[in-house]
Amino acid sequence: MTFKFITKIIGMALLLSFVAMLPFLHDILTDKETGLRDWVPILNIEKMLTNSSGKVQSFSSYRVFLYFLLLHLFATIGWMGWVNDAKKKSYRFFLLIPSCMTFYTTLVIVFDARATSYNNVNTKFFLIIVLNFLLIMFYLHRKFKNRKAQDDPSKKKYTFNKKDK
Repeated sequence: MTFKFITKIIGMALLLSFVAMLPFLHDILTDKETGLRDWVPILNIEKMLTNSSGKVQSFSSYRVFLYFLLLHLFATIGWMGWVNDAKKKSYRFFLLIPSCMTFYTTLVIVFDARATSYNNVNTKFFLIIVLNFLLIMFYLHRKFKNRKAQDDPSKKKYTFNKKDK
């Protein structure tokens, strides 16, 4: 094993450990009573995200906002990891649907659009139907295109035996 390989393995292990901690990061950074812990640097992110009514992105506190955001980010990373792992599998395209929907929900949380029609059940249901339709059409287009290329004799590669020469 080379040094480069070992550092790659250690890096991946640390990255996976960090991703596994995402849903619990709000417990590490914040306290139930006081908000941010003393050792966390004050970057004024909490003040920047707080609206005039005192809510953070329409959540009751910064702690709750972090929990929901990191939980959805964790789910998005998990789905995208499965999409990446499913290379050359026939179901890979359809894993993009939950990946896109968790990413969409994460964006709704980040842009404080929970009280708008973007977070409406009908909107999400419509998006799922449209994504399904587009992915099925793309999948079938690629399958027929590949099959046509395989059936076309002008695109086949011929190999000659010694007898044919």
